[in-house]
Amino acid sequence: MRLQELNKLSETYSYFPKHSKFIFFIALTACSLIYNYHSILFLPPQSIHQWRQSDCLSITLNYFQDNNSFFEPSVHNLGRDGTGKTASDFPLIYFTVAQLWKIFGYHEFIFRLFNLLIFFSGLFMTFKLFEAVLKDSVLAITIPCFLFTSPMLVYYANNFLMDVPAFSLSLIALYCLMKYYKTRIKKYFYVFISLSAIAGLLKISSLIIFFAICIFLLLEFIKRKFFTEEKKTQYSIKHSILLLGVISLQILWYSHANHYNNKHNAGIFLIGTLPIWKLNTAHIFDIIHHIKDNINWVYFRPSTQIVLLLMFISIVFLYKKTSNILFVLTTTLSIGMIAFIILFFEALKDHDYYLINLLVLVPVIALTFFHSLKKYYSRIYFSFLFRAIIIAFLIHNIDFARRRINDRYSPYNWQNKYYSENLSAFNAVTPYIRSIGIKKEDRVISLSDNSINITLHAMNQKGWTNYGISSDSVAIKEKINLGAKNLFIYDKEDYKKKNISLFLMNKIGAFKNIDIYKL
Repeated sequence: MRLQELNKLSETYSYFPKHSKFIFFIALTACSLIYNYHSILFLPPQSIHQWRQSDCLSITLNYFQDNNSFFEPSVHNLGRDGTGKTASDFPLIYFTVAQLWKIFGYHEFIFRLFNLLIFFSGLFMTFKLFEAVLKDSVLAITIPCFLFTSPMLVYYANNFLMDVPAFSLSLIALYCLMKYYKTRIKKYFYVFISLSAIAGLLKISSLIIFFAICIFLLLEFIKRKFFTEEKKTQYSIKHSILLLGVISLQILWYSHANHYNNKHNAGIFLIGTLPIWKLNTAHIFDIIHHIKDNINWVYFRPSTQIVLLLMFISIVFLYKKTSNILFVLTTTLSIGMIAFIILFFEALKDHDYYLINLLVLVPVIALTFFHSLKKYYSRIYFSFLFRAIIIAFLIHNIDFARRRINDRYSPYNWQNKYYSENLSAFNAVTPYIRSIGIKKEDRVISLSDNSINITLHAMNQKGWTNYGISSDSVAIKEKINLGAKNLFIYDKEDYKKKNISLFLMNKIGAFKNIDIYKL
């Protein structure tokens, strides 16, 4: 068959909305199996950022077993006042999962599955968005699958952090806005507002798309001629009130969380920024070095990032051939991404998940680029060779993500080696410590643990870790006065610290690599 005939077939059979969603779900399932999601779903928190994973689970477990009120979240680390009360993200998902545990029993996989279903919903709405705008089922299936090849996104989607649910809700909100723009049915705008508000409460960085939409509406309101191609949105005072309502809710929650933390245990969770201008030159270059490493292994396959950059450059240089609405969204999102990086630059050294919500720029760039390509360069757009290259490139990206996820969960690689050798024992230690007389309500100190909650959550024992104690004898005595009865050590290097020898006089047990002392 000649190439010309293949191109004609490519154009003729590119749009099949009656069957496309089934093919999309097959592709999504295939990717999930390739990434070993069916096994990861049942794993305890581990690997990269086990620290933050355990914090999320700790809040949820405390809702489940202590029946905390919605606005009084707490963790296993009891902090300075001995209550463990502290807040960060809006606890909607933590509280909801706790209620599911009360129905189905305590199973951590329910938490992973809950977040994963929200993520899949976000990908599905991205698929629907592309299919509605481009009238092209092939690319509508392909682009969300490309998004599902970011190792960072693949890792955290099947996990416990709030970044991916917030990102997913912002994708659904974007689809609802498109539906409102096309149909003028008010319920779609209300859903957009509601989802944007919830996404921002879960993770403030997810509001990047919301603010881009606000700029879009502002440009229309001041009657600039940006939107001559498309039907204008009927902007009104009611829209302004709803948009301001989203912002007001963010202010209310984060003000409450800040007050709540100051009252109980400030300093456990970040509520604020980590801007670049507070860092010295050496620190900035150290962070840049880590970002370069993430570019190679974490965000996307390096060649994919180059392709996205080239697509963005083509959008800028060919802006006269670009949809005005999509151009405004792309440019404002890009400016928002730069602003976010400047405001949270210090966190980018070790916290890859801070950038998850910036990935919303990927489908927007792709939609803008392919919309223009179809309109002005349809021969390339419908070319069989062009689409074959895209699909082949997608397969390579899926394999890249698969290898990165395998690395993160391998007990022999640096990402998970420390957990496998030092921390995994805590997932099985609880029956043993009950057998030697340590009760669930007894407060303990896990001295080798420099995180906030990892080991405390794993054995479901409230108390303190070395976080904020720093193996200081005075600090340890303070925790004893707050009720600490036992001390756990799993890192043998701790025995070299002479200032803790006073507390190691009465060893009452040992489990694998964990030594247990009575205080």
